[in-house]
Amino acid sequence: MPIIDLHCDTIDRLYAERSGLVTNEYHVDLSKLKTGNYLAQWFALFVDTRLTQKPLMELIKEMYDYFIDQIKLNNEHIVLATNFKEYTQIKSERKIAAFLSLEEGQVIGGDINNLHKLCELGIRMMTLTWNYENELGAPHFSDKGLTDFGKQVVSYLNDSPMLLDISHLSEAAFREICTLYKKPIIASHCNARAIYNHTRNLSDDTIRCIAHSGGIIGINLYGLFLGGTPKSTINAILEHIGYLYQLGGEDILALGTDFDGMDCELEVCNAGEMGKLINILVKLYPQSVVDKLMYQNAERIIRENL
Repeated sequence: MPIIDLHCDTIDRLYAERSGLVTNEYHVDLSKLKTGNYLAQWFALFVDTRLTQKPLMELIKEMYDYFIDQIKLNNEHIVLATNFKEYTQIKSERKIAAFLSLEEGQVIGGDINNLHKLCELGIRMMTLTWNYENELGAPHFSDKGLTDFGKQVVSYLNDSPMLLDISHLSEAAFREICTLYKKPIIASHCNARAIYNHTRNLSDDTIRCIAHSGGIIGINLYGLFLGGTPKSTINAILEHIGYLYQLGGEDILALGTDFDGMDCELEVCNAGEMGKLINILVKLYPQSVVDKLMYQNAERIIRENL
């Protein structure tokens, strides 16, 4: 079955260790993506702002350049995609589409022009925060909302080809986004708080708001967010999928594994083993629902917004 994954942190590992995209010891490489029958993988450009001394835009550009070089070295298998037309062409050639996202809005340093520069590079989705309060807003465990600059960024994104990802964001900031943002809201790698009460998971009100916007939620495979344990199990993944399906409907479902961004034991060990999950899903849900979860809803967002 085809797959589109809304979030992995593989670029960070490739750049830090100067490793390759063809085969590696990580959760995601070209061999695993092909085994898993991936149509597209969203690759996050992630920066932990407290662990670097470099200017953030400079660091992001270095990471971007390194990853683009990896794509060029393997362009018979994977190609950068920035819109639906490009995605469709890549798909027709039976190659994998690589979409880029930014995880940590602090990178733009309070300058909207930097956001424009990132758009020009082909980055097509961003989170406003990671796990620290920044110039745009507050993270998931905070009761604070957006800053004035954060509101400016949200308004900018309304007329930009870059999509807004509310993963890692506070509830207060999300409520403000619901009134400011006019496009479908994406939570690229989040789960349901009602199943496991972690601040990185989404409240019922948030899930309903995302569904109302026509947005999607990418199921996160990290054991800490699934159930607070050091092991990620298929049963726990199924619990969150079932809850989102019942509360938000079939059009909200997507995949956002968080591969290469977590440290836990995985029952679905990497991108090449997604069949383990799919084989159980097709016994529990109509094929049409599984198709929407694994790729069609994400493809719809790309088609209608990029």
